[in-house]
Amino acid sequence: MKTKLCALLLAAALLAGLAGCGAPRTGRETPADKPAVSTAAPQEEPAAPLAPEPPRSVEASFPLLAAPFSGAESEAMVNHNARRCALMVVNYYYCRCLYADGSRALVRYEIVDNVLRHRTRLAADCPADFLTESDGRLYYLGSGSRPESVSVDGSGRRTELDEPCLSLQLREGALYCLRTDGTLLALRGGGTEALLGGCSWAFVSEQGIFYTAAADGRAHFFDPAARTDVTLTAAAAQTPTVIGSTFYYAAEEPDGRHLCALELSDGTHRRMEAAFSGEADFLRDWDGLWRLRLTALGGAAGQQSLSLASAFDASPAAERCGDGMLRRCRGVDDVLYTDELFSPDGTALGFELVLPGGFSIPSLAADNRPEK
Repeated sequence: MKTKLCALLLAAALLAGLAGCGAPRTGRETPADKPAVSTAAPQEEPAAPLAPEPPRSVEASFPLLAAPFSGAESEAMVNHNARRCALMVVNYYYCRCLYADGSRALVRYEIVDNVLRHRTRLAADCPADFLTESDGRLYYLGSGSRPESVSVDGSGRRTELDEPCLSLQLREGALYCLRTDGTLLALRGGGTEALLGGCSWAFVSEQGIFYTAAADGRAHFFDPAARTDVTLTAAAAQTPTVIGSTFYYAAEEPDGRHLCALELSDGTHRRMEAAFSGEADFLRDWDGLWRLRLTALGGAAGQQSLSLASAFDASPAAERCGDGMLRRCRGVDDVLYTDELFSPDGTALGFELVLPGGFSIPSLAADNRPEK
C-alpha cells in the first residue's frame, strides 16, 4: 500500500509539473566522480558452496500455492522478467542512462518542482540490470554481469560476487544470484549457499522457487523446505509470470509465440490464439488492472496493447500502440513504468518514463553527451 500510494502521489506530481511547464526539460547534469570498485579481498574468503541436493520430482497437486501472489510480489516478478533497470525511491528516480557514444551508466535524477532534474552519475560502465534498493544501497548486475552495489549517493561501489551471473534478486536480506553455470546461490550474512542447480532462469518467492530447466526450458516449481519439484509445462516456457494465482508463460510454436496460462488454484490451462514475437510486457493501467503489450510477428505491424483479463477471449480487443519505435518495459512502479526504446531494426535509442494519461519523459541517447 505504501508503494502504491507513493507511485500515485508521484504520478500526480509529475503530471502537474508537465501541465504547468509544457514539454519536459532536460535536467542539469551534475556528474559525480567515478567511485572506485572495491577489489580488496574479504578477510575470510567464504568456502565455495557445495552442489545442492537434487530435488525429488512429484506430481502437481492443486492448489499449488497456499495463497495467491500479492500485488507487490506479482510486480516483483514482472520486474525480474523485465531485467529492471529503472527504479523510483521516494523523490529520486534511478535508472540506466544510454549515451550517444553507446556507453552506459547508472544515474540518479532528483524530482524538483515536479520535474526530473540534477542528473548524477552513480556508476560508470554499468548496465544496471535487475536494479533494486535496500537500506540506502542499490544492487544490480554491473560490468561483466557481476553483482555489484553502490550507495544511493554514488559512494562505496563494490562487487558483491566476483562471478558473472544471469540474474540477481534481493529478498528479505538475502541476495539471490543465478550463476552462468545454472546454480542459484543465496548470499546472506557473509555466507554463500547453493539452493538449486540446472537453471536457466529463476525467481524466488515467499512460497518457493519458480525456475526453468537449462536442459529443456520447461518451467518448474521447487519447494526448498521439502526439496520437492513440480514440472509446470510440457514444453519450454518463456517469461514465466505469476499474477495472483495464475501462471502465465509464452510457448514457442511453429507460427510464433503464444501466451498460455495455468491456473495454480485448479490446474486449468488456457492458450491465446494469436501469435506474437519477442517478450510479453505486463503493465498496469491507472486503475491498477494489468495489461499486455505484444509485438506483432516480424515487428512490421508494431505493437498492440490489450487487457490481460480479455487476452484469452475468442477475439480480444487490442489497440495499436507506438510511434514507429518498439518498446520493451524495463521497470514497473505501480502505474508508472519505464520503457527502453528501439528502432524497428533493433537499435537501442534510449529510455522513456511513462506516466498515466499518455504523458512521458524521454531520455534519448542522441541527446545525452558522454560524462567525464
